[in-house]
Amino acid sequence: MNAKLAAILLALAAAGLQLVPSAAQAGCTTKNGKGWAWTEDLARFQAWEIVAQVTGNWPIQTDTFRNERYKCKPDGNGYTCLSWIDVCK
Repeated sequence: MNAKLAAILLALAAAGLQLVPSAAQAGCTTKNGKGWAWTEDLARFQAWEIVAQVTGNWPIQTDTFRNERYKCKPDGNGYTCLSWIDVCK
């Protein structure tokens, strides 16, 4: 049964059909944030918090955040993180 399902999914993918809607199809928009802190975890949180604030999801989150992506690097005595988060209504 698993081989049949895999074959069907491959055929659908080859035909260009998506089984999972893209972020745009799901009513989502990608928002960006940037944060700096003494630790990478706190910088990541700051980058997340910026997205939450600009989308009206701070202090109470009313939208769904999906596909959170972060890129962090050392910066002086701390870290800078950039975030890309799909915010869905």
